[in-house]
Amino acid sequence: MNPSLKTFKAEYQSLLLDLLWSQWSALGVAGQSRAEGERVVDPEALLLLSCTMARYDPRLFDEMLDWLRANGWLINIMRLRRVLRTERFAGGRVLAAIAGLLARGAEAPKWKQLAACPERSPAEEELFFSEDGRPLPTLGEPEPGFARYGWRRGPLRHRGHSQAFRPTGNATLLLQLRALLGINVRCEIVLYLLTHEASHPSQIARDTGYFERTAQSALADMSRSGVIQVRTTNREKHYWLQPDAWWQLLHRGGQPPPKWVTWPPLFRALEQIWLRLNDPELHALDSMLQASEVRKLMLEVRPCLARAGCDRALSDDAQHLGESYLPVFMSDVKKLLV
Repeated sequence: MNPSLKTFKAEYQSLLLDLLWSQWSALGVAGQSRAEGERVVDPEALLLLSCTMARYDPRLFDEMLDWLRANGWLINIMRLRRVLRTERFAGGRVLAAIAGLLARGAEAPKWKQLAACPERSPAEEELFFSEDGRPLPTLGEPEPGFARYGWRRGPLRHRGHSQAFRPTGNATLLLQLRALLGINVRCEIVLYLLTHEASHPSQIARDTGYFERTAQSALADMSRSGVIQVRTTNREKHYWLQPDAWWQLLHRGGQPPPKWVTWPPLFRALEQIWLRLNDPELHALDSMLQASEVRKLMLEVRPCLARAGCDRALSDDAQHLGESYLPVFMSDVKKLLV
């Protein structure tokens, strides 16, 4: 593997895990990390990417489990399943094992929907990897809850350090809305309209991870409140939110307004990039072929990045021929993590 690309793989892994720590910490996971800022965290997309990447950081993985035991009632299972299916995240079998553990508690009926796993591996695999990608051997008695799903890991020791989410700040705004309004599509609609001037139901449905009919029905009902307004343009209804009424409730003491990010397709693109960089077959190629492979990779993930609104950050690869595209690729990927 080209040394620069090998170095970048390690750097990308570190940046991606840092992003996950940042977002989980903003939600209440015990740990020290940089603040998430104005971007609102999407807990379903965060959980799905973590099912792949947190396997390279066992502490993050177990702190995530600890948070889910305390705060899993805030996860929208219907949306989680739809995002998993729509974006085709790679960690479905890990998610099923997590759901199997959570299905034992007070929220059992909610998680049982995800606990059935049709993709069980014929042989057990190590759940965790070291930083250099080698499987971490299991220490102590294997955890039976994960063994049922074909994963080997040591016994779980829940520290109970995760806290309830902080009801202030922009990062947890979606969770605040769910606690206030319930676990339903209306929370994402309110958040979306707070962070956009106006939009139509199909766009809102795509960006929030719901069926269009679900979003359209909810918007029609919510427009009767007088807080959400509607106008018809070229046979298309556009909805917007009267901010004054909401900011009295949601004002953050002078903080900047929240920033919407369409996390599911962005996180899926980041996962695809990682899976390709972590592919051993890439290691044996010379620089020219590596550049060709990562160029194809970026073409494959561009639709996801376009849906996330991040494709404009990418360089024009046609201006960089041969292996000169490698540093351009690395620079573009880093931009996605800022």
